[in-house]
Amino acid sequence: MNRYTKHSSSNKGWTLLAATFFVVAAVAHASPASDEQSLQRGGVEDVTPQQKYQSAIREAGGAYKESLRECSQASIGDRVACASQAKATYNRDMEEAKVLARTRASAGASK
Repeated sequence: MNRYTKHSSSNKGWTLLAATFFVVAAVAHASPASDEQSLQRGGVEDVTPQQKYQSAIREAGGAYKESLRECSQASIGDRVACASQAKATYNRDMEEAKVLARTRASAGASK
């Protein structure tokens, strides 16, 4: 029996946890210029399907980062499950954005 096989599922949890902390650390060091640009951009209404798609992606990413930030405050035992749930929500939000973009693109092409 391979000595590493026994702990493979445990290693996946630690890998996810390490990745989560990496993302949280990256978010903590976001550039102030990008924050200012985001605030200025927020005052402009999305008109085209592409703009709406880009906004949906930004919102999904922002919600994911916030969720990971909240996960970092959870107890150690709950962090992996919290990060997994955050990733699942992010993936669902991204799929919804893609479906929305395809729907609007096909509606525009049929006109």
